[in-house]
Amino acid sequence: MHDVLVLAARGVAGGLLVVVFALIGEVVSPKAFSGLFSSAPSVAVASLLITLVTKDAETARRATVGMVVGGVGMTVCCVLAAAAVPRVRAVWGSLIAWLGWLAVTGGLYWAVFIGGR
Repeated sequence: MHDVLVLAARGVAGGLLVVVFALIGEVVSPKAFSGLFSSAPSVAVASLLITLVTKDAETARRATVGMVVGGVGMTVCCVLAAAAVPRVRAVWGSLIAWLGWLAVTGGLYWAVFIGGR
């Protein structure tokens, strides 16, 4: 039951931060600002706060490193998609981007969490 409560707290905290950043984005200019901070970073911050409260700092540190690894992989995926989709159409371009994400994220995960031990 404890895990369900932690998961619910993460969802509520993440949702609240998304709303806060969206409201900030409505006030400032340009409006694209709200899109930068209203989704993944808000949920990540909320998740880290809940992790620090329910677990220890080492677990939060590992989660943070995992978020950075995922962010690098997502950046590679977006760059590959932007380059490949116009050239080879949506399905093949998306597949290329997804495979790039898988290779980069998998390689970094192995290097940081498995090979670095």
